[in-house]
Amino acid sequence: MNKALVHMKADELTLEGKIIAWSKQRPEWQRYLLVKIADGETFTENDYDKLVDDILDKKIPRTDNLRQVPLVDTGGPTVKLVSIERSQNTNALETTAPLTFDPNGITIVYGDNGAGKSGYARLLKCITRSRHQEDILSDVFRDESGIKPSALFKIQIDDFEKSVDWPEHNRVETRQILFYDAACCDEYISTESDFPYRPPAFLIMDRLVEACNAVRVRIDSKLDSMQPSERLPEVDSDIVHTEIGKFLDSLNKDSSVATLDSLVASLDEITETPEDLRSQEARLLTADASSERQLMIRNAERLDSLSDHYRELQRVLGEEVLAAIQRQKEDIKSLASATRKLARSRESEPLSGVGTSSWKELWESAKRFSEEEAYPKEVFPPVGTQHRCLLCQQEFDEDTRQRLRRLDELFNDDAQIELSEANRQYNIQIEQITNLDILPEAVMIQLADLKQVYPELVVTSRAVLDRFANRRNSMTKMLDDFTNSVSVTDAVNSDELVSRFNNEATELRKTASELSDPSVVQERLRMVTCRRKEVELLEAAKSSRRAIVDEIDRLKTRAELQSVKDSAATGPISRKISELSEEDITGFIRDSFTRETDRLQLERVTVAKTRASRGVLLHKPKLVRPSQNAPLSRVFSEGEKSSLGLAAFFTEARVDSSESTMILDDPVSSLDHKHRELVACRLVDFAMNRQVVIFTHDASFVADLKLVANREGVKITDRSVERGLDGERRPGKCVTKHPWHIKDVSERLGLLENDLTRIKDEMSNWDQEEYGKNVSQWAGWLSETWERIFRQSVVGPILADGGLEVRPRMVKILAKFSEVDEREFQASYSRISRWTNRHDKSDQVNYTPPEVDTLRAEFDQVKAWFDRVKGYKD
Repeated sequence: MNKALVHMKADELTLEGKIIAWSKQRPEWQRYLLVKIADGETFTENDYDKLVDDILDKKIPRTDNLRQVPLVDTGGPTVKLVSIERSQNTNALETTAPLTFDPNGITIVYGDNGAGKSGYARLLKCITRSRHQEDILSDVFRDESGIKPSALFKIQIDDFEKSVDWPEHNRVETRQILFYDAACCDEYISTESDFPYRPPAFLIMDRLVEACNAVRVRIDSKLDSMQPSERLPEVDSDIVHTEIGKFLDSLNKDSSVATLDSLVASLDEITETPEDLRSQEARLLTADASSERQLMIRNAERLDSLSDHYRELQRVLGEEVLAAIQRQKEDIKSLASATRKLARSRESEPLSGVGTSSWKELWESAKRFSEEEAYPKEVFPPVGTQHRCLLCQQEFDEDTRQRLRRLDELFNDDAQIELSEANRQYNIQIEQITNLDILPEAVMIQLADLKQVYPELVVTSRAVLDRFANRRNSMTKMLDDFTNSVSVTDAVNSDELVSRFNNEATELRKTASELSDPSVVQERLRMVTCRRKEVELLEAAKSSRRAIVDEIDRLKTRAELQSVKDSAATGPISRKISELSEEDITGFIRDSFTRETDRLQLERVTVAKTRASRGVLLHKPKLVRPSQNAPLSRVFSEGEKSSLGLAAFFTEARVDSSESTMILDDPVSSLDHKHRELVACRLVDFAMNRQVVIFTHDASFVADLKLVANREGVKITDRSVERGLDGERRPGKCVTKHPWHIKDVSERLGLLENDLTRIKDEMSNWDQEEYGKNVSQWAGWLSETWERIFRQSVVGPILADGGLEVRPRMVKILAKFSEVDEREFQASYSRISRWTNRHDKSDQVNYTPPEVDTLRAEFDQVKAWFDRVKGYKD
């Protein structure tokens, strides 16, 4: 519950103002939490679940900056110890009765060595706040190694009693209880300590640390659950340098799906299959290198032949040929026009059409007949008297001879000759294009032979051949129509393809030349293998595309989760707490520690901050201004180390505002009597406000505690742990009182008075012998009480440490001790000694046990003597 709310400007120099200023630098979701915390809200597990979802969905509402800091009690609930029950398989403990503890004052659990006292202490150590932890063993003298130790603890949290079934269940509240033993002493001295003091203003930061840890736990859970749905293609180290290898090997949240699709699409342009490449690998692994070289040379020759063929196609069907044909057409038309003019000049001839093409064909046929058949040795045309017409075979007259001479002149005119030659060349060109074989059988064979090695190149080559075939057909149709101009739009350029043929042939010859070197063979094998792996990886990526896209999405989500987790790191908060709390926390702890060391009379030691961890400052004792650098454990004596450990423990208890139980197991080992009394006084101080439980086997320390507690009015509750009286005498039996030998005078007198009342009440049912036994036992206890009175109230206050130290101020007891005191003591002690069974009763004495009234009178005298002498100390 808020005690107050501090409102202030962020630039104020108070601790609260600094916290408010710092809060403005935190992420939006943390500012939202801080405002909620300042308003007194708490967070359930479901609240944290929703918070994480809202952070990821970016649904955190915008809030004003923190304007107030709650001032609250940060100590937590008060936790007290009620009992330990049903301890099973723990050490060698065996008991049916619980070990109980009074919630107020000091509960002293006494036990002799080996009685089981430390067994119960170790159980409590497991569930409490202890600087040192250890495992609970079962009985090492029994075969119980496979049985798990267990116990039932009952605790009181504020006003409510709760059960802790250890180890199956646990309650975090039990860590409010503080525990101390010798091992903890060493830890306090040699290691860093987390003293549970927090300035109230730090609650808001502590709660933010809790929230950040809760967020990180949930983010970790989400990250753990986000495993890949499918196994992705593995990238072989040989091809990690390839595009697909680099993409998959470095797959991350920023990987582009478009890049993946582009890489997968490139598979369609690759005509080599993994099977083809495996065949090449097999050949390189098993084939004779010379055979492989010969194959390469033959393939180079095939490529050369294809190169020649495509160059020829380009030459015959190229644009230059079309231009030449167009020029031929123009020349033929021009020459034909000239011959027609000449023919018109011969229109006086009997028949028209002289000089035309058909006439010229007729003339050429006649000339060929004359020179080959009729007059092979005569000059054409034959016009002598002995010659006859080549067609009608009639004799010539003079007019006919003159006409034939004129016609011969016409036929041999230059224009006619040029026209004839132009027509011959044009016909040759038409015949060459018309008869051009685009895909001769030799080329078909060459392409088929190269398909396995150059599948993609062969496909491209066939496509170019198809284009050449279409162009040839177009050109043929165009040439058949002499009247139209030459114009074909589907031009084909095979220069790039021819260049590829030449380059591949050159590379083949180079490789063939190098194949005589085994290292070259191995390198080629490596390249083919890498290529095969690359193609296989592309195929795997194609078939696994959905899984790869899902993985990119998963990595994006994981990156978002990791970003939130990083923003929830408590390190920056811890560092800020460390920065802000140096003066507030360390100063308070140092002051508390100094007060505790002063109380235990320790000098030249202090406590200093070492570092911050998860929002908590850690401290460690150190020497004040030492001349040499040495650890405390080597400088201090065992007694000083015990006092130092207790001082640190008391500091921890002092700064713990919950005022929960303090448990100490044999806390005064190695301490002299003076320091034991100081420790007893400090424990009694604590017991005024909180439950204190002491486990001890030290009877004198019990006496010191009771003495101080009685003086200060603090309640003492007696508990004992004993060995059983059965055959095994197992430890752990719990008793709700202390044994007689450790009780002080007041306790003994109380027990004697109660027992005297019992004797009086029950004696009517006894015989004389039974009555004598009870009187003898009672008298023996009274006699021992006389001895304890002297140790506790006469000798004890004067002599300390077993008589090695005299307390001068207590000598006044001897000064006040009178002769009357001495006579009363001697007389009473003598009478009581006769009533006990310490000595044999002589028959002549005729001993009879004293009456109850006599016993009562003796008791009253002893009590009065004790009360009188006890006052001599004042």
